[in-house]
Amino acid sequence: MLLSKEKARIKNRPQHASWLRIYAIKLEPGCYIITGGAIKLTRTMQEREHTLKELNNMELVRNYLIINQAIDADGFVDFLSEIQ
Repeated sequence: MLLSKEKARIKNRPQHASWLRIYAIKLEPGCYIITGGAIKLTRTMQEREHTLKELNNMELVRNYLIINQAIDADGFVDFLSEIQ
C-alpha cells in the first residue's frame, strides 16, 4: 500500500487552522506503524502536553520494536508471527 501525506483541516474555524496529525514509525518506504494522533495546535510537538505524550508514546514503541528486532517489514512480520 502506498501511503502519502494528506492534510486534514478543520473548516469554518475562527482561530488559526488546526491540523490532525497521525504519528507513525517508518520501517521502510511505504511501511509504517501508526502510534497515535493528535490535533496540531503548535509548531512543535514539545509545546503542548497532548502532543508531547504522543512523542513519548512513539519513542516507547520505537524502543519496543528495537528490543524485539522488528526494525524492518520482514522483522515486523516475524515479530507478529511470534506473538500470535
